[in-house]
Amino acid sequence: MSESCIGPIDEGGLEQVVNRIVNTSPFPHVISFTGDLGAGKTTLIRKLLQALDCPDTVSSPTFGIVNEYHTTSGTLICHTDWYRMKDGGELVDTGILEYLHNDDCLMLVEWPQIGAALLDEEQCLHINITHEGDKRSYLFSDRLS
Repeated sequence: MSESCIGPIDEGGLEQVVNRIVNTSPFPHVISFTGDLGAGKTTLIRKLLQALDCPDTVSSPTFGIVNEYHTTSGTLICHTDWYRMKDGGELVDTGILEYLHNDDCLMLVEWPQIGAALLDEEQCLHINITHEGDKRSYLFSDRLS
């Protein structure tokens, strides 16, 4: 995949971003989200889970490390936030590899930089969000930037 970008758009344009993710072929096992605090990572993930027919209430897993959700068809979605992790070893200690090695699980990773080496072997879609005011741009790539 080459890099592509959507934006700048406001929150009303998130449907375009979600459609781009949902229509990615082949669909990734891991989707990572990078961007500054307040960039809109969790907001995008909420919209994505709605589009994937997940009825659960989505919240940031910053303190719990991992939140599990299920779509109405039973697909497991693991939403994880690595912001507070010190290094990849600490991530491994949390049991994150069980999710990464489960091909039936969709991983959504906020702040993936700390565990980038753990993602090297995974089929990933990386989304970098930049923002200025209420407008955001979304850079899609197969490499963590």
